[in-house]
Amino acid sequence: MEDVFRPSSLTIKQLFGNTDSLYQIPRYQRAYSWGDDQLDKLWEDLIEAKQNDPNYFLGSVITAKSEDSTTYLDIVDGQQRLTTLTILLCVYRDLYPNINNELLDTDPFAIDNKVIDSSIRFNDRFERLRLRTHSNHQSDFDNIVLNGNTTILKKPTKKDLRNDEPKHKFINSAYFFTNKLKEIGEEEAGSLINYLFNSVKIIRIDCQSVAFAIKLFQVLNDRGLDLTNADLIKSFLIGKIQKKYSSDDELKKQKEDQFMDDWKVCENYSNDTETSLNDLFVMYEYYILAQNPKKSLYDELVVQFTDKDPNHIIINVKLFIENYKREIYDRENKLIYSFFYISWGMYWRTILLTALTEKYPNYDEFVKLFRRYYYLNWIAGFTLTRIKQTSFNIIKWLKENRSIDFIKNELDQNMTQNDTLKRATDNLKGDIYYDSWCKPLLFMIEYQQTDDSSLNFFEMSDTKIQVEHILPRAYKSNVDWNSKFVGNDSVDKWINSGANLTLLSGKKNRDASNYSFEKKIIAYNGKGYYADDSEGITAFRITQNIVNQYNENTYAKQWSEQSLIDRWNWFCSQVEVILEIDLASIKESI
Repeated sequence: MEDVFRPSSLTIKQLFGNTDSLYQIPRYQRAYSWGDDQLDKLWEDLIEAKQNDPNYFLGSVITAKSEDSTTYLDIVDGQQRLTTLTILLCVYRDLYPNINNELLDTDPFAIDNKVIDSSIRFNDRFERLRLRTHSNHQSDFDNIVLNGNTTILKKPTKKDLRNDEPKHKFINSAYFFTNKLKEIGEEEAGSLINYLFNSVKIIRIDCQSVAFAIKLFQVLNDRGLDLTNADLIKSFLIGKIQKKYSSDDELKKQKEDQFMDDWKVCENYSNDTETSLNDLFVMYEYYILAQNPKKSLYDELVVQFTDKDPNHIIINVKLFIENYKREIYDRENKLIYSFFYISWGMYWRTILLTALTEKYPNYDEFVKLFRRYYYLNWIAGFTLTRIKQTSFNIIKWLKENRSIDFIKNELDQNMTQNDTLKRATDNLKGDIYYDSWCKPLLFMIEYQQTDDSSLNFFEMSDTKIQVEHILPRAYKSNVDWNSKFVGNDSVDKWINSGANLTLLSGKKNRDASNYSFEKKIIAYNGKGYYADDSEGITAFRITQNIVNQYNENTYAKQWSEQSLIDRWNWFCSQVEVILEIDLASIKESI
């Protein structure tokens, strides 16, 4: 059986000179992007290595068999280095056409221009490196680097270098190496090219498929993977454009440019949110399928896209992602905010996006109903496995434009079958402090106290907001607290319950600590998330309630058992409104 991958240790001479050394940068790759910083580091590394190391390792290159069955290998990792090295070779060719000629009779390993030329083109006919990232990238590379005179190029302007077009980067790299080789002179440049070709090595790992090559890259690299299924999908769709319009070059370029413009908009929307383009394509896949995928993202979408026009596809994807950016990520809305605390992110995002994309007529009512279902399942202790199939069912119902009553009835039946309400009610009654949903539930109660003009998104980070115990957990070691609750062992049941928890900023929580109730009130009554409030209320509202009761002498300026009972009833009443659940049974059990 053929190996799924094969590593080879190659000198630069072998990397560019072997009979199988034909490479292409596939469509799913990013365009060439190296600037002065990367070029300078490569140059300095080579100069230093030549002075100190008899052999130098330049890293690895991962290749895969091309999906279009050509003799060229797809570069999965290492495209920037290979492109840069090719530019360097072209500069050598143009600047020093007689490089090392004086050594040819005495040094069998001397590199002359014939060797350099064969490293740029195989049999003087086939480019060793082809760029397929975009139709005009190869023509620019041909005109500027492979067929041009790299030594007469001028330094691009900063504005040009900020441009996404890689031709300016080609010019800049050629200009950089021209100056560096002129600085060291032809003799030293000859010594350097000898070292580069004979003593610098790269590990080339040849893989049987692009999918495996990407997986291997993920394993071998900890710097984050640029290549994703989204890149492969882009490659597939551009390939369809090139095939569809192969007989009309002008129309082909027009359609490809239009596609790339729309793709760039999708990337920009993704960059403006916390969600990767790959994850957004996963959501689009869930939306299209309305069922659990049976194959990889790429394979599933290839099937879905086979008979569709690529330009229509990317327009629909763009609208889908635009809905996420504008109506979910940027939306200032209490309901939407509360979803961002739920760990089932792919599913709730897809469901909301489905409702938006399908223009579901009862959208606002649906969002509230859907949030209730997810939060009750979360509080009940269920995992993704429990809600996964129902989530795909919801997507299907939305696409079928099922009535809001139908969806509500289905979700209610699902929760009845799983005893969700009872499990959630029981979990709300006990210690909730250590539950992952505790802080989000308090956030929702806080949101409930405000109108839309005072909205702030509360972050989960403990350095910003913490859950505060009003009665400290270590109350028995504090004389001020212990004197109030001495001998009352039943108070322990309140410590981690909703009756005894509130919200404070991270710093305020440290200020409050295990101090007396009087000192806690001082910490509670400080700046928080409502500094512009005309009434001067600056702490969290649910915390300010405690301050108000203290100032009004409601409980004789004490945090007592009666305070806890009343706070518990208030907590339950808030949850009842938010999640539309009857908590009378646990109120009465106290």
